[in-house]
Amino acid sequence: MPNRVRDSLKRRSLEAQDFDGVLVMRDGRPYDPAWDLWRPTRRWPGVLAAAVVTMLLLGVVAFHFEHHVTPPSEFSGPIVHAKFRGPYFPPVADNAPGIQTFSGKTNEARIPFVSPGGMASWTFQCQCRANFAITVRNTAGAIVDIPINAVGRTKLVTTAAYFPGHFTFDVIADGKWKIQFVDQSKLPLVATPFSYLSSGTSVLGPFPASATTLKVDYIGQIGNYTTVQVQDKKNSLSGYAVFASQSGSKTVTLTPPNPYYLIVKSGGLWYVHVS
Repeated sequence: MPNRVRDSLKRRSLEAQDFDGVLVMRDGRPYDPAWDLWRPTRRWPGVLAAAVVTMLLLGVVAFHFEHHVTPPSEFSGPIVHAKFRGPYFPPVADNAPGIQTFSGKTNEARIPFVSPGGMASWTFQCQCRANFAITVRNTAGAIVDIPINAVGRTKLVTTAAYFPGHFTFDVIADGKWKIQFVDQSKLPLVATPFSYLSSGTSVLGPFPASATTLKVDYIGQIGNYTTVQVQDKKNSLSGYAVFASQSGSKTVTLTPPNPYYLIVKSGGLWYVHVS
């Protein structure tokens, strides 16, 4: 049987005329030209060429997407040009008619106050580090309301709906605090147009019945709601003027009592404009 590998090596060696029967020495060692046939092919020139081609292709793809991808559409939502001012506190003196003001620096119990009935509100401020809570009790000592239970520095306003009569409240606080109980029916009318930017809960008013346009911008997250209710001085609600989730803007025309208040509650920022 012919040995094709041997014949091939012999033929290629003769063709190259690298071996003529004389022992060839290279680098001081015997050298057989047939050994060159078994050297692995050098592949790095091809690898280098493939890498250059790949880089060029990636550059072309990047250039294509950079100049042809459609830019994302801009977010369109309510744009409000107003200063954030926190919960709305009526701009009246602490000793004005209808205002009962209390202050302290630590826990206090059984502080007396008088509820006139009708539309009223609480304003709370505390430079607390830990718990700040208020417990309202009737003349029998039974708890009728817990208008606030917060932690840390607090500034808050909320509605108060009690029957006419005498009550007391207890304070839990570890810092300087100030509390007002406000008879809203004794406050002067708010001049319109009126604008306010805040968050959380606020009681705005009283407004004259001639101010019938209400514009509300609100910014919230999924699961958060912004509500605006109209209320008269007898503490009677006339339903929701705005009840909305997430973010948006709404303008409504009111047929309010004279005077009226707006009870705003939100899980995010809100802006109210009355005119």
